[in-house]
Amino acid sequence: MRGRRWSLPAVLAFGAAAAGAAPALPPDELAAIHQAAGLQARDGGHYREGCATPLKPQAEVLDLDGDGRPEVLLYLAASRCFAQSLGGNVALFIKDAQGRWTERLGYVPGVEVIVQPTAHAGLLDLGVANPGGCMPIYRWDGTRYGYLSQKALQPGGCQFRE
Repeated sequence: MRGRRWSLPAVLAFGAAAAGAAPALPPDELAAIHQAAGLQARDGGHYREGCATPLKPQAEVLDLDGDGRPEVLLYLAASRCFAQSLGGNVALFIKDAQGRWTERLGYVPGVEVIVQPTAHAGLLDLGVANPGGCMPIYRWDGTRYGYLSQKALQPGGCQFRE
């Protein structure tokens, strides 16, 4: 069984339907996620504190544990606001027990999230692809997603990274 591939263009074209269909995200929830991400809306863009570069966040709604409640990937295009990456960065937001959106992956370099067929502690593993042919896999530890391993997307893709 192969993982599902979801890139930013696919999300925009087809909506959210990754690991399980999740309801659309209401505007107030999206605003709460932007706030949790440290983004401030102004002048038609979103900004992070200490960074003058406007960001254009794109959200992907998932249901990684099949409970009908959304988890949200936030894609941010490549920017000086984050570590250098060829394509962009992605973060994952999950509501905590108090109903607040909290970041649970880190702003990792990536342009595509590939939901894996494996899971741990109730949430599916995530592959975060970026240019280069070697995809890091992240696993839920009960609190947040952490680095698990690497997976070659093409023969020799991780040859010089292991």
